Amino acid sequence: MRSHYPVPAGLSQQPLWRIDYEQAQILNWLGKTIGPDKLAMLQEPFVYNTYFEKNAYPTFQHQAMALRLRKMISADKNLSSAAWRDYFKLRRRTNGTFNNSVAADGSDGHIVNTLWGMGALEDLGQQVHLPADGIAWIRSCQLETGGFIWCPFPALGRCENMIYTWAAVSLLSQANSKPRDTDGCIRWINEQFTDEGGFRSSPLANPNLTATYYALDALRILGASASKRIRPQSARRSSSLPSTLKVYSAQIEAPGNGSPSEAVRLAQSLDIHLWTAKNASHQWIAEAQRIASMHGFSIQFARGDEEYGTYTSVSGFGTYSHLDDLVAPGDARLGPYPPQKDVPLPWTEFRDTRIKAIREDKGRMVWQFNENEELTRILLDEACHTGDYGAISSFHFGLDDFLDFEPFLMEWEGRLAMIGLQDSHGGESWWWTSQLEGFRTLYLAEDPSWESFLKAIDNKWVLSVRRDASTNHQIEWSGALSEVRRFIADREQDWSWWTGSHSDRPLAMLTVLRPNMPFEIGAPKEGLSIRVRLRFGLGDSPNKAVLYEQQSELVSMHIDDREVHPEQVVLTHDRYLLYNVREPESKVVSVVVRDLANGRTEALHADLR
Repeated sequence: MRSHYPVPAGLSQQPLWRIDYEQAQILNWLGKTIGPDKLAMLQEPFVYNTYFEKNAYPTFQHQAMALRLRKMISADKNLSSAAWRDYFKLRRRTNGTFNNSVAADGSDGHIVNTLWGMGALEDLGQQVHLPADGIAWIRSCQLETGGFIWCPFPALGRCENMIYTWAAVSLLSQANSKPRDTDGCIRWINEQFTDEGGFRSSPLANPNLTATYYALDALRILGASASKRIRPQSARRSSSLPSTLKVYSAQIEAPGNGSPSEAVRLAQSLDIHLWTAKNASHQWIAEAQRIASMHGFSIQFARGDEEYGTYTSVSGFGTYSHLDDLVAPGDARLGPYPPQKDVPLPWTEFRDTRIKAIREDKGRMVWQFNENEELTRILLDEACHTGDYGAISSFHFGLDDFLDFEPFLMEWEGRLAMIGLQDSHGGESWWWTSQLEGFRTLYLAEDPSWESFLKAIDNKWVLSVRRDASTNHQIEWSGALSEVRRFIADREQDWSWWTGSHSDRPLAMLTVLRPNMPFEIGAPKEGLSIRVRLRFGLGDSPNKAVLYEQQSELVSMHIDDREVHPEQVVLTHDRYLLYNVREPESKVVSVVVRDLANGRTEALHADLR
């Protein structure tokens, strides 16, 4: 626990105070002291970046847990402050319930946020009880099945969940009340017990440790226990996969600008079958596909977009960005989106227009990230029934893995596909190579076509895999059904992009530039030019790779048998060697480059005819 506490700064877009609290609580249970080092940053509610949520609303549960953590680590228990009191007062509805947004917007409460909010009031030293209509509201969240949903009449996410049921039972107990159907509640909880020995969050989920905690604690509060009379439900069993399946490789939101010829050669050298180009023009995708087809490479270029400026509003929670990422065929004609950048759209309108159009054009939505667990549960539970999202991003550039700070996403493992999201930033694909070789999405299909990729997404025949410096060059998996994981692991030699301890990434990229080549910087108006990009270190951001240590150097360049000397061109986010060919009868350019780490040399050749 000491090695993982406190949560590292910069892991997310806001302080993860719930995780901080839970880790501190474990240390406290183990009899270890908790230092006051975090007390200084717990003085007032966090103000969220409006780029991620337009109203600057932080995640409610983390603010509530900040108070619990303050109380635990401070010798002075009188930690009430006007800032904290105002924060929770503004979010309390007239019936005593709480939610993420301010109550003045007229939205409903959330059953779990109400539990967090009532605990926060207690930590602030306030003796506040739920009014009668608040108790009635909680009791109305119970369905005929016996389980509870997040509010009585939800427009989205009408799904029972163990955490909702636990929160309802806890709140009703504090109010000296009970569920409308106590026996039904106990029965529903016991029905989620599986023959693996744990409880699941809902009838469609896999058993997990947190659901088991919520179930056992709810039963304790109700004065019941795990029933031996109810037959344990079968956890999901592995199914047999078609023997005709093979393992293919995809990159989601890979670079979609700069040199298409270099993107093609990187995809070929790194064994990438599907390259969804981020926010690329139709012309760029068509040019990359033309080059791949001309060389006989089995690489498909498609769309992998993040539609910047899209904000969607969900009543009671706020207005969020980063909920509009998609993959679609390269020839999809979806048109620009949103209609007006930075102008919020109700979630239902976004769903009924944009998401509908994407699915009709053989595309799928990808969940990039949202740090609000309560909102995420609603939208992803909804997606399991409607298909609003086809996949969840796990591995990601710069952050290693979203599951590190959004562990609740594991609840949808096996229910929604989990992919690696490149989310490329910057220009040339060459400078993004460290990410392209570091992690990717593997999918099972009979062929690498777009239709087969969609089938793999929908069947959850998908696995995200990472192997780079962040994993100490060990393989890490994310997501996937157990049978898919076994299938892919057993065929590692078919899809691995490294040889022994070495990556198959080239030391340099040699490109012959001809007149008016589209998207190719340095292309001449007449004659030929030779462009060589060398390798440079990653630094702290892939789009700044050109600013860091050089990893390879040019040993020589020859045009036919004559050595020539290119000039160096250095730009803000690009650098390369360029030679203008003056000999019209030249046939071949040959380049030798050296790895500065181990002295290994590599020869590159290109036809000039």
